This record gives sequence, C-alpha cells and structure tokens, in this order.
Amino acid sequence: MRRGEIWRYQPVMAREGVSTLRLIVPTDALASDDRIATVYAAQIVTPDPGRLLAVKIGSHGWAYLLEIERALRSRLVERIGEATEEEMGQVDAALRAVFDI
Repeated sequence: MRRGEIWRYQPVMAREGVSTLRLIVPTDALASDDRIATVYAAQIVTPDPGRLLAVKIGSHGWAYLLEIERALRSRLVERIGEATEEEMGQVDAALRAVFDI
C-alpha cells in the first residue's frame, strides 16, 4: 500500500450514502508498514462537496480532507487506482490548511 492509492473500503456495516472509496494519505513509510493495523485515509465522495478542502481525484470523485479516518487495512479490499502527483500536491496543501501547518 502506498500514499496516493485509492482503495475500496468494506465497512463492517454499510451506511447508505457513504462512499466506500478511500485515498491513502500518510507517507509511504507508514502506508507500507503492515505491522500498523490502520492507515489514515480520506473519503472520496461524489458529487463535489463544494468546499475548499475537497480535491478532485480524477474520475473517482473528490477527496474530502475534513473526512480523514483510520481505516483498518484488513477492510481495504481492492486497489482502484492512484492519484496523480499534481492531485497529491493539492491534497498536501489542503492537509496543511486543515492542520494549520
């Protein structure tokens, strides 16, 4: 697993209207460490939430950076794609804004 990958998340209990796509956001060192049971991920939603902290990720939808969660690796069941370098640059800028860093 790597930073910028898009995975399908299989929740324990599906909730109507909640996206199952997740964008992996930590560094490659953390994302690839299988000894860590969870990985930080942002929900990819459709349609555009119309907020400053949403980044368009190709045709997959919008990574909404206020919806970052710890996703269990065992529930990330299918790699769907990968964000571009430019998209991840926008994600980085949004994360800096969220955390004021």
